[in-house]
Amino acid sequence: MLEFFPGGVRTDKGSIEAEKIIVATHFPILNKHGAYFLKLYQHRSYVTAFKGASNVGGMYIDENKKGFSFRNYKDLLFVGGGSHRTGKKGGGWTQISGFAKTFFPNAREVCRWAAQDCMSLDDMPYIGRYSKRVPELFVASGFNKWGMTSSMAAAMILCDMVQEKENEYARVFSPSRSMLRPQLALNAAHAVLGILTPMAPRCPHMGCALKYNEWEHSWDCSCHGSRFEENGELIDNPATKDKSSLKNKRRSGI
Repeated sequence: MLEFFPGGVRTDKGSIEAEKIIVATHFPILNKHGAYFLKLYQHRSYVTAFKGASNVGGMYIDENKKGFSFRNYKDLLFVGGGSHRTGKKGGGWTQISGFAKTFFPNAREVCRWAAQDCMSLDDMPYIGRYSKRVPELFVASGFNKWGMTSSMAAAMILCDMVQEKENEYARVFSPSRSMLRPQLALNAAHAVLGILTPMAPRCPHMGCALKYNEWEHSWDCSCHGSRFEENGELIDNPATKDKSSLKNKRRSGI
């Protein structure tokens, strides 16, 4: 249980009192305000490090959303790509490996990892009041894979807002701006499909179907991006609790 009230929040482990609260939980975890379950979705991104590849002499990112990024660190070349909506299928590390075999045939893979990012409706972060109805509650989310720069913008904007100072950029990033974007319809469609999918483990966040991720050995929600270990332990929010019933689901063929 997690609930905001004027002057604090209640949880199943007790209450916390505060005049002003900033929700900085990657994906906002309070569903009652702001409709972030419609305004946001989550993306998986993949990176592989190679030895024996050419030095590209800088940092580059493809203008194509399905393209790759490149940068060197000492004797390693980092190649990023293969991204997809969490809970859906995409290129992943396989796409990166195929690219490297073609353009860096002498390169040797030494390690790989993945990341998860919150994506907004219009590619701009949500920084400011969580909702017009709760003026003492603030949020920073939807950084769209630009966390280093967006987090700095969020720090400056929210620092001013909690002190009731004007900030010239607050209106641009306001979470209360229009939701009328094409991505809204796609997010709603994914949510309906996830809720109506039969015979699948359900996410404790809003009841969407979970899908098994063969690459990362996790259970992922395509509606809002919550992820769980094979044993049901929570990895990524907006879910706020484990899914214990996932244990042994993979063995049973579900």
